[in-house]
Amino acid sequence: MKRTLLAISLCIAATAQAAAPNWKACASLPADQERLACYDKLTGQRYEQRSPLTRAWDLDGRGNPDLAGVRRLEPYRANRVMVQHTSSINAQPMSPTHTATTPYPYQPNELKFQFSAKSEIGNFRELELLWFRDFRLWAGFTQQSYWQLFNGAQSSPFRETNYEPELIGTLGTGNKDGWKLLNIGLSHQSNGRSNPLSRSWNRLYAQGGWEYGDYYLLARGWWRFPESAAIDDNPDIQQYLGRAEFEAHWSPDSDDEVTLLARSNLSLGQPRGYLQLDWSTPVRIWHLSHLSLQLATGYGHNLIDYNYNQTIFSFGLTFKDW
Repeated sequence: MKRTLLAISLCIAATAQAAAPNWKACASLPADQERLACYDKLTGQRYEQRSPLTRAWDLDGRGNPDLAGVRRLEPYRANRVMVQHTSSINAQPMSPTHTATTPYPYQPNELKFQFSAKSEIGNFRELELLWFRDFRLWAGFTQQSYWQLFNGAQSSPFRETNYEPELIGTLGTGNKDGWKLLNIGLSHQSNGRSNPLSRSWNRLYAQGGWEYGDYYLLARGWWRFPESAAIDDNPDIQQYLGRAEFEAHWSPDSDDEVTLLARSNLSLGQPRGYLQLDWSTPVRIWHLSHLSLQLATGYGHNLIDYNYNQTIFSFGLTFKDW
């Protein structure tokens, strides 16, 4: 009798262990479709996959389901580490008001970091104003650093670091497709350096977001706050970094992503701009990491190069979440 009870107990324990949901196994899957299918199998129900713009700006008010509405830091722009090669390094940065005295022996190969995060600091969920149904207020921050890692002869200096804090108001339309949001933002961007390498500007911008199936579009235009000639380190920055930009994202299978960024000064007499093409695909190196390739050409890859024309190829890792 005791042997029979022991055998039954062992069978029940084995069955319970086999039936226990393995949530960690699902969470470790890098591809969105595989991860959702795993959750579906464990729960017996389908999770509605949120669209990229809805997820990025919490347009459905769900926030992060795991945190039950608790505010937290979340990704804003791409977070990445990449090795880049430029066709022409900017060894002697200059602007109409300042010029570096002597060229610096920078190398064309360097390491590029970008960290970008935002957090919701307030909201009004039932706005019902004109075309808009809700409002959210965000604080955002983006940092880009360019490290001459391979330039050991010059002690591998950091060539440039840009800092951009922002305050962003998001107006959601409530539409399932088409026009999804309007962002109104205040942005300060600078490199925190002294003359002759100091660069900075302040902007007020408006950005619209549209979504159609497996792609979405962002269009942004801005107005620069004027500065007096005595303190303006880059008075012609809009002639190079432009007055507007257009960003298109395409995810043909919800895992791979192709992004095209185009920026323009909107000048017919002296047109200048910047083009950047990105492609990323999941890899099993780190949680939600993506292998990324980037090709960029034009003016303004960063602030110190705002008036410098170059073509850049980069490869590395992009992190979609943390």
